[in-house]
Amino acid sequence: MTDTQTQKFIENWKANHAQFGQKNWDQEPDFCHYIHTPIPLDIATKLCQAASVMRQQLSLKDGSWLKPEDLHLTITLPGRLGSHFQKNDLSFMKKTLQAITAETPAFEVQIKNFNVFPHSLFAEVHDHTGRLQQLHETLCNEIPFSQHPEFRYQHYLPHISLAYGVQSPQVLPADTDREFEALTFNLNTINLGKAKWQGNTLKKTLAAEFTLK
Repeated sequence: MTDTQTQKFIENWKANHAQFGQKNWDQEPDFCHYIHTPIPLDIATKLCQAASVMRQQLSLKDGSWLKPEDLHLTITLPGRLGSHFQKNDLSFMKKTLQAITAETPAFEVQIKNFNVFPHSLFAEVHDHTGRLQQLHETLCNEIPFSQHPEFRYQHYLPHISLAYGVQSPQVLPADTDREFEALTFNLNTINLGKAKWQGNTLKKTLAAEFTLK
């Protein structure tokens, strides 16, 4: 894990902890296409259990809390069909992902510490090798579509979202205990698909799955 990456997580917490759970969250009405890696079910289950403990400790209310089978690590978000790319670009993305994953060895990442954006609770993903950042930048270079270009390259903050639209009864203090027992998993699969919120359920449709060499 690099000092730069750790510092980005610290700065994100400083910028967002006081806003978390204080504003309403609007669900997006259309499908968003994603490029991400799924979290192994045993790891995801432990992560959801840790999130449940924090939810009780901080008296967090409402929101859409992801199930273990829905947890994922986003590598990049191409965005929405018709808004950020066209239908024939899907086949281009599949071919590009096939070529990149065929040349990319699997690697290990570590999950530890809770963190927040104003509308979501997430777990930090730490990369000891720098290979996750490298993979992200390779995909950004080869697949130019993006719903959130402001979160790419040096602004990429690898994380696993746990809940959206949570309400907090009080402003989270800067010294909130964010730690939980660290978890590790081998990043060896990348999925291309689309997702949409239906009520409190995240509906996902897989378009293609790729295995790192």
